[in-house]
Amino acid sequence: MVEEVINVLGVDGAAKLKTRSGEHLAVVLAAAFLGVPPSSVDSDGGTDIRFDLDVDMRGHAAELIGRTDVRFVDFEVKSLPGPARAFDARIKRALKRGQELSERDRSRKTQVTSANAIVEAGREMIERAAEQLSKKSSPDCARNVFLISHLLDHMFAEVLDVVIAHHLEPLTDLPGEADAVWFLFAPLHLVVWSRSANRWTNLVFSAGAPGEKPPGFDDGVEILVAVDAEFRRLLGDEQPSPYAFKLTAGDL
Repeated sequence: MVEEVINVLGVDGAAKLKTRSGEHLAVVLAAAFLGVPPSSVDSDGGTDIRFDLDVDMRGHAAELIGRTDVRFVDFEVKSLPGPARAFDARIKRALKRGQELSERDRSRKTQVTSANAIVEAGREMIERAAEQLSKKSSPDCARNVFLISHLLDHMFAEVLDVVIAHHLEPLTDLPGEADAVWFLFAPLHLVVWSRSANRWTNLVFSAGAPGEKPPGFDDGVEILVAVDAEFRRLLGDEQPSPYAFKLTAGDL
């Protein structure tokens, strides 16, 4: 799907996606679950991503997009702010200057919270994205918010659970301009709250057909990290990825 997305958008179009914020991951994941590549990405102040659904998908996609019998799905993508990328950037600047870093300089403490608390923290951004959709999109399109939270910015206790939707409180007060909210806890979990389904749904992207190895399997990396690496490779982007990391346990 990565190569198909880039082929449809073209290298120049795909390069407009903010990879450090995870917009390219939102595009690839939405394309995979909606069954079609995006028809456009924002280049002149429009919605961040638009999909033109196949006829056969329009009824079946309601649980994902919050509407039935619509042709177009518009996405507004937001990244939940946090300290990890700024911390990483400070280390890179110091190393570039030849500065020697102490253990303290290379360490950062973080508070473990819950997946539901992260969704709650994202409500303001959901409302902001919904307001932008009301201005950029039209009522005959499904209006979807795609919010991205980076694990190193927002660590949560349920991170090792295979599915997490059952931990989340209902979004019963979803802004009227939004039909669905996709929430990516990068790089491991994706859930969707749909107005029509009125519930959270887990979207599992780490599995494939029986006997099929998902991307990154042989290298021991998470599938979304492998997707990120492939996207960057096809664009010729050699910048370090904020999604390529591993967690290990050790003594304090």
